[in-house]
Amino acid sequence: MRIAMLVLAFLYAALAMFTAAVGSFADGGDLWSRLVLVLLHPLAAGALLLLLLRTKASRKLVLAIAALLLATVAADLALAAAIAGGAMKGDWVLPAIFTVVPAVAVLYALARAFTSTRSDPR
Repeated sequence: MRIAMLVLAFLYAALAMFTAAVGSFADGGDLWSRLVLVLLHPLAAGALLLLLLRTKASRKLVLAIAALLLATVAADLALAAAIAGGAMKGDWVLPAIFTVVPAVAVLYALARAFTSTRSDPR
């Protein structure tokens, strides 16, 4: 499972960095959508890589990363709903696609946080 998550995390990180670079110059969108693209996605991708590359992580760190990933999912779903509802220009499916890896990663992080062999109980 960890190897599959690493592959997904590196793909997500590459996509997040690319859209952070390109998203700043995209036509349309508001400050909130740009912050999600330029700040939140790269932070979530880096946090996910940190989670996967650290074999020993405190439960607090794992849960903090899960919370950041969950915030990313919520922000993307809100953007997808705003686009689908006509409040913003764009393709609603793009932010919806961005929810896939963080949503799976939240489940991974929660499983890791509550499995005693994978995380330090502190």
